[in-house]
Amino acid sequence: MSRIAHTQKTSDVNIRILPELKAEAERVFGYHGLTLPEAVTVFIKHACRVGGFPFDLRGAPYTDLESMEALNEAYSLMNDPNAKKFNNVKSLFEECLKDNND
Repeated sequence: MSRIAHTQKTSDVNIRILPELKAEAERVFGYHGLTLPEAVTVFIKHACRVGGFPFDLRGAPYTDLESMEALNEAYSLMNDPNAKKFNNVKSLFEECLKDNND
């Protein structure tokens, strides 16, 4: 269990956000083992530590849940001994074309 979850809380912070945004945030942070309040605490602690936003606000790329799931699938395939492996792109394309002709 994270250290944040065991820290005694003495203040409340209330925010209003769209329900869809809250649900997506809970999925994203849950993937990393954090609740939404824990993730907010991490953000605030880090912002205080660096003296501002802990990331660049100039159009940082947005990673959606679908992209994260695709990355997880790619990592799983990399570690799957039964998954097809290719040494180069040409071999990959040849295999794709062979599968389409079957």
